[in-house]
Amino acid sequence: MESSKKSIITPVPLGLIPSNRSYWATHFFSILQCLDQHKNLEFSPRRLDLYPIYSLAVLRGSLPLNFFNQIERYIENWGVQYFLANFFNQKLGGNVVEELISRIERAYSVSFDKSLDFFSFHVSGNDSNLSSQLRERFSEVFPSNLNGQFATIDDLIAQSDLCLVLSNSQSVKVGLFGEVEGIYGNKLQNESYWGKKQDFCIFGIGVVDGSQKVVYFQEGFFNGIYKINLFFERTNFVVTDYKIALGAIKRLFLEGPSASFYSRDEEFDFFINRIKFHWNSNMHELMGELKLYISSEDVVGLNEGVLQIVTDLQSTPKG
Repeated sequence: MESSKKSIITPVPLGLIPSNRSYWATHFFSILQCLDQHKNLEFSPRRLDLYPIYSLAVLRGSLPLNFFNQIERYIENWGVQYFLANFFNQKLGGNVVEELISRIERAYSVSFDKSLDFFSFHVSGNDSNLSSQLRERFSEVFPSNLNGQFATIDDLIAQSDLCLVLSNSQSVKVGLFGEVEGIYGNKLQNESYWGKKQDFCIFGIGVVDGSQKVVYFQEGFFNGIYKINLFFERTNFVVTDYKIALGAIKRLFLEGPSASFYSRDEEFDFFINRIKFHWNSNMHELMGELKLYISSEDVVGLNEGVLQIVTDLQSTPKG
């Protein structure tokens, strides 16, 4: 078996942003999606009697003036899983996903069938309403067997953060599960952290300190299970832009639609103005419009045979 020593840092490029409009739409949509769909927020629209029919104006008027200040840190953390599910389904993050899948192949000594030429990410976990239909999105779990134990699918869905589904046109759909730490990414490097998590969560994604602005992989054994971790340094542009968008939402809740902003760029301003325009609209109308701006040409679909995978559900980690 390999040494339990973790691998050296391996940076991976994100690539160029194909569309600034789609990029900023992903940030704003993901933050509002977390606010709307996450169950554990102390101040949440889900606690309103009229949910799911509400507007940003109604939410602001129904909750304490500084309510967003009190949940901002939680959305900064939990909202990352929503952001990643949207971000990694686009070309901007596609090469990172391909590298993640390649590392899983090497670690678990498998080669996923080349017909599995489509991948998609989905939010999981019993703390999000988005996981309620997740079971219908895959037909089997990888790996199905670890150290003689078999995955309990309902528990895995409930006790994870993110699900990567590999699929093909013949309805073969394989679910791979992972953990997300939007603020406390260093936890993913600790044995004690993984000791409390599902063994079948085989990858982790987190935000960590660092001044190089890079995204990198680091992997190794944790409690006898091989994990592939992907880290975004807090100085990386994706993380800093997420915080900028989060701060803009906080300011709108504090000052209302009359709030003025320093112009960052044309597309950032565009979405601030769209949110102001829909301040009194149904929240889901606003979210529906934001989602439309995540351009279809930037969304990952068929990966032109890049993935070559054969599901071997009895495979074991390298060792």
